[in-house]
Amino acid sequence: MKSINRIPPIRISQMPMVSVIIPVFRAKSTLERALLSVKAQGWPEKDIEIVLSIDDGENYNWAKKYGSHIKLCYGLAPATGAGPARNRGILAASGQFLAFLDADDQWANGYLDALYPAAKTYGLAFGQTVIHAHDGSRLMRLGDAADQNNSQLKIDDFGHWPGSFHPLMRRQITPYFLNQPAQDVFHAIESMAAIGQQAPLVAAARYQLNLNTESVTASAGFSHRLDRSYRQMGQLVLSGQTQVPRASQHRVIRALQNRRNWNQRFMRDGHDYPSFYHFLADSIA
Repeated sequence: MKSINRIPPIRISQMPMVSVIIPVFRAKSTLERALLSVKAQGWPEKDIEIVLSIDDGENYNWAKKYGSHIKLCYGLAPATGAGPARNRGILAASGQFLAFLDADDQWANGYLDALYPAAKTYGLAFGQTVIHAHDGSRLMRLGDAADQNNSQLKIDDFGHWPGSFHPLMRRQITPYFLNQPAQDVFHAIESMAAIGQQAPLVAAARYQLNLNTESVTASAGFSHRLDRSYRQMGQLVLSGQTQVPRASQHRVIRALQNRRNWNQRFMRDGHDYPSFYHFLADSIA
């Protein structure tokens, strides 16, 4: 989608190195864990800010006790969706680089230290995604190819590993998030396609995705909405309404179709699994 960089210019000397964008919706029971994982990175407060984009209309002023570098922003109405909430967070952010964290997830220690050198060099870098089940047990990991050495995450991999990868990226290259299911996935793909067809996948950077029975992705009918969303994303790419260059359009559309195929398999065969990731872990074991 079109560039989101329409904020007033900020002097480089005044900019934190990284802004962490966290969309917040019914997250009072999980947000503390996410904030503590950012604090545990050990970065000075002058180098990092946390932008809480509140999307449920609730009062989260208590979160400011975790640091003076925490900024809260609100929309004009509640429940606008994760995509619009992330867009508001980006507009409120002042960092040279942007990182993304969900309010029910967390970063492993050393996450930023591992990602930052690659993102600084290439403009965009990803870590592995470690998925934990509802009971806290480790379920699976996405990005095993980076086990021995840092490797490259390619557009095709978003179809082979139909989960979420979370970037650290220069703010200048971020597109808008869509307002539909899997908008975070498309944002990652679109950002990668805009700079080339691959980006560093850093083995030492671990993003912990915690499955949540109360999340939107666990709601009834989500898989059907996701199916429509993947189809619509492909149409947007084909019509040239995104930042995906023409040379990469066929790869992006193929990756989206592969993700759609996985989702349709889950709708057909995954009734006995508590989540898509349980189904995926069993299918690729």
